Amino acid sequence: MRVGGQGYDGPNRIRLPTPTPPSPPPQEWVDLTESEEEDPEELVPELSEDEPEEEQQEEPSEVQPPVPSSASPQEQPQEDPEDPAVDPEDPEQDSKDGDAPLSDDDKDDDEAGPVVTTTHRWFDYPLPVPRMLRETLEMLHYDQFWITYVGTRYRHPVLHDDWDMTVEISIPDEFGSRRNIHVRHAPTRRNSHEAAISDAAREALTTLCHAHREDMAITSRRYYPCRSVERLDAWIANPEAEQNPRLESTIEYLATLNTDYNAALDELDMVRYENRKLRAWVAHGVEPAEEEPVEDPADAPRRKKARYDDPAARTYIRHRED
Repeated sequence: MRVGGQGYDGPNRIRLPTPTPPSPPPQEWVDLTESEEEDPEELVPELSEDEPEEEQQEEPSEVQPPVPSSASPQEQPQEDPEDPAVDPEDPEQDSKDGDAPLSDDDKDDDEAGPVVTTTHRWFDYPLPVPRMLRETLEMLHYDQFWITYVGTRYRHPVLHDDWDMTVEISIPDEFGSRRNIHVRHAPTRRNSHEAAISDAAREALTTLCHAHREDMAITSRRYYPCRSVERLDAWIANPEAEQNPRLESTIEYLATLNTDYNAALDELDMVRYENRKLRAWVAHGVEPAEEEPVEDPADAPRRKKARYDDPAARTYIRHRED
């Protein structure tokens, strides 16, 4: 028997309805305030000794970018605050980055182009040493000789011009043309063709006097310096037979000047070569290509280089028969 929907279990006991447990709220409404709090340090995984520390990456902040680690294989170079487009440690950045500024030397090299080489000729020249060379040939009775100075001019877009000079002495031959009887080269390049012509004429005069030393002994130019084309040392005739103290002291001074001048030209040639190498390193970071050696004729080799303290490169005073 049920009364009012309630179960009747006897005259003295009423069965109450079984309470229904309340349904939990939706998932987004679950309150986690009463849950057990976890230590934030326990949430960070422990790193092993093999793992690098740099694997812990944090999201970059918009205010301060992350600093690259020193263990990174590609370090980012520090930018220059005055010129952020130029990297001072990268000399080739000018060629890689189109917007990077070029230096003045690089602009000149790019705009002016490579070195221009031209050839020039002079028949005789009004300078002291070329004049002495011509007068000596006249004194030796050379007929219809020509003195031709052949100069190669190297025009650099930035540097001064370089002149490489050769003197050719020619006479007519039996075929109606001309043949060279004496060819000499200047010891080094010079900035002007006048200086290069004078050096080439001095080399020709010195070796020509040695080749005709017996004929020169009876001329007024017998005290000119002489040198064989195969040797470094030069010599001047001993003036003891003149019995003239002034002439002896002048000859001694001339021998010293000739030695010093030859050594100065050799050092100048070395310095000019080193200067070209340094400018190539500064401008392009590479060593300049070696110039092809000029093949000289067998009868006209260039004078060899020697140190100043080398006894074989000095000018001596001696008797002609020595």
